[in-house]
Amino acid sequence: MSLGEKWAVGSFVQFAVVDREEDVYRVTEQLYHLESNRHELRAETSSPFYRATVPFAPHLFGSGKTTFCLSYLELVQRFRETSLSSFASDGSRKEFLDKLREAVLLYVDLRLLEPINPIEEKRNLKWAVLYLLFKSTCLKSGQGQPDPDECFKVFKLRTDVLIKKIREVLSMRTDQFLLVAFDEVGVLDESDEEFHFKRTPDGRVRPYNDFFRILWELCLEDNVFFIVVGKSEGLSIKNYVASVSKVLLHFISLSPLNSSSIVEFLEKSYLKVQTQSRVCDILCNRSFSVNELAEALLEYTGGVPGLLTRAVNMLLNYVQTRGQSFKSKEDCLSCMKEDGFRTVCSQPFVTRISTLDESRRSVLDMLLMMALYRIPFKADDELNSESYLFDVVTEMGFYRYPIDDNTFQVLFPKVFIINLNNASSFSLLEKILLGSLNMEPVDCFFSSKCRVFEGIVATRLVLMLSSTIRNEFRELLVRLSAIWKEMKLPINGPSPLHYMMSVSRGKKRRSKSKKEEKTFGCNEWNRIIHKALCFDRVYIPKEANSYSPDIMFKLHSPDDSNVLLVGVACKGRWKSEGIGWSDIIEEAKKFLDPVSRQVLSKPLKICHCMLIIVSTKLALNVTSELGNQSRCYTSGMHIGGNSFEIPPNCELVILCERDVEMLIDREILNGLERAFSTSDNPPFGDLGFNLLRRARDSFMSLQ
Repeated sequence: MSLGEKWAVGSFVQFAVVDREEDVYRVTEQLYHLESNRHELRAETSSPFYRATVPFAPHLFGSGKTTFCLSYLELVQRFRETSLSSFASDGSRKEFLDKLREAVLLYVDLRLLEPINPIEEKRNLKWAVLYLLFKSTCLKSGQGQPDPDECFKVFKLRTDVLIKKIREVLSMRTDQFLLVAFDEVGVLDESDEEFHFKRTPDGRVRPYNDFFRILWELCLEDNVFFIVVGKSEGLSIKNYVASVSKVLLHFISLSPLNSSSIVEFLEKSYLKVQTQSRVCDILCNRSFSVNELAEALLEYTGGVPGLLTRAVNMLLNYVQTRGQSFKSKEDCLSCMKEDGFRTVCSQPFVTRISTLDESRRSVLDMLLMMALYRIPFKADDELNSESYLFDVVTEMGFYRYPIDDNTFQVLFPKVFIINLNNASSFSLLEKILLGSLNMEPVDCFFSSKCRVFEGIVATRLVLMLSSTIRNEFRELLVRLSAIWKEMKLPINGPSPLHYMMSVSRGKKRRSKSKKEEKTFGCNEWNRIIHKALCFDRVYIPKEANSYSPDIMFKLHSPDDSNVLLVGVACKGRWKSEGIGWSDIIEEAKKFLDPVSRQVLSKPLKICHCMLIIVSTKLALNVTSELGNQSRCYTSGMHIGGNSFEIPPNCELVILCERDVEMLIDREILNGLERAFSTSDNPPFGDLGFNLLRRARDSFMSLQ
């Protein structure tokens, strides 16, 4: 069987529409604003600042735009007792919602837009749009395609006559809502030669201005509403339209699905055959639950609906070919790791990225950092030097995870990372970032004050230790540590498997003393730790805030005579009193003690363990004891007034603030401190695009 046959994405599954509560709420709210202010459009004293309100979903592969448009009214019915109950908080909103539930949806595919006789010679866009509206109406009602000449005689470009005729064909009451969903509006960008568009004073063509001006006229008619979908450069369209066409676009965010929504998706989707079997029943063995299947799909697709649909179809084909369902999550994940599986899912993304111009492609490494470190960004209403990120993210096929109406995060589904890596020539930095995204499960990420700090430190460490360029930090460690002096650097062929960030996953277990511990060596972490660190398991006691270390990596000399397990605790707390001895001892106990007992006590090989404390600010008593310089405490030495003894074969390195700046420079530290001074999850404007660019430049200096 060929690769294409094995992984063909079939259309034999009826997929359920799930979730979308927040998206439905936002769209309903914008439609209400149009209805409540429609009189402004017709009034002679209309405010020059008022614009028609139209929900707009910029093109994004696999986000479910078309499905959302087609199922919007169904979702309104479904959510009326949940998320929309708060919307109907007063009488006018409740009345609007009641009428919306009875609305008729008219779906219009703009890919069918073309110049239409009898005025084709004028290439009139308005006539082409009005005719397409009526043609879609006739097709929806089961009638044949209407005659353009007859239509023109009746309509004469009058929107009021058109809407009246649409209501007649669809048997609608005059007070019944008509919702028109325009899909694939991006085709206007490719129709310069087909229609006469207005030109700007500098000679540019803005087809969206012309189109949305037509929508503005249609909005004059009672009880008519619009949703518009399409075109990758969403922010550009938003700005162009807002300045000319008297239409205010509101982005439909279209959130990715979470684990519970994927479970619902699997349980409500079924095969289009006589048996009507549920998808989850076909894919899941008795020992493999639908929850585990949902976790596996979330891990590789990020919850992106389009990717999720493709992945489920391919899993069904795989099961059908093999003749048996999946027995475990690892069995399912191994299928999704196959080249053929990833190729089919990733092809649209890889194609988009490989065809981008250099200016757009040049920010890929920063977008990767934003995805890995969960840095938010804003889609500003005004075009400026930073707002183009919204369009770049969309063009590259990344997914925007909405935080609020105007703030987003970059989600990079790991199912296509390998193919992307193989498709283009990437820098060492980009390869490390791609590998990191591929290594960590999606739900392993979390938001905290240390997240960006940890990420920058982790990447700088890997680059410093692998760089052939002389750097002061490596020399500092050699001076401080006898163990480090024996290690052979630089690392040969660095990869993300030389470190792990945020080591906080794993199943709980009970020790012999009945104390709850967290196992950093089961399921996916078992594979990572075994491959990256050559240790089967590491058990760290589960205490409050026991996510230590933040970074973990292994070094070994060429002949494997010396193996060094390194943990890095990033204490990125922006508090005035700094990090005290109690904080340092807590980190040392959580990491050095368990590793010493569980790993270093085994006489299999010569192993050493080191914990490096990286802090933004040390307490005064710690600084005074260190003498304002970095210090290495070796086996048998005591810290914190003899309250903790360094275990055998272990070392503790505490970096002074001056030496921390070798890992993360002062300008970046100051920027992070300002951004995180008031919020654990600052908006992108507070973090600053220039701050991220400086971090990228510091990485590139080590390559």
